[in-house]
Amino acid sequence: MNTQFLESLAAANPHPDVHEKLRMYEPLIGSWDFDWVGHNGDGTKWTVPGEWFFSWILEGRAIQDNWICPSIALRSTGKYPTGQYGTTIRFYDKEEDCVKVVWIGAANPQVNLFRVTFIDNQIIQQEIAIGQQSKLARWVIKDITSESFKWEAYLGEDEETEWQLTQEVFARRRKNDH
Repeated sequence: MNTQFLESLAAANPHPDVHEKLRMYEPLIGSWDFDWVGHNGDGTKWTVPGEWFFSWILEGRAIQDNWICPSIALRSTGKYPTGQYGTTIRFYDKEEDCVKVVWIGAANPQVNLFRVTFIDNQIIQQEIAIGQQSKLARWVIKDITSESFKWEAYLGEDEETEWQLTQEVFARRRKNDH
């Protein structure tokens, strides 16, 4: 393992230049277990257990998470499909005066770029189109407490259309994460 890489990536605290801009994400720092719920167009659902890890990175100028579903312990059991194993980086874009988010899914190749707004204690991540996309994603993090939060994923054609709920995550902080 390249410990120099990990040490240069991780940060113990937020950088004062961006702390205020990323403050809404701060309660998510730590380790979480979750139940992921997928919504099919026909109304059926399925659930998969997963795990999510958040940390300050890059001198505290960004927050990164690793999203693993199914969880590491269940990935090779054959009980669940491959699912997703990916990472997200959240950072403040000074030039546009907004927080941006980049998601990279490695298990099922996927890249999304989002612009963030904070409304009524919710974090709303609205996708910025890259190339030709028929639908855009909106990801919402809400009901954030020190012990739990909810994440919702929607798909829509544009801001004017109705958004379809496609995924939900019900996250619980790990017991040993304090």
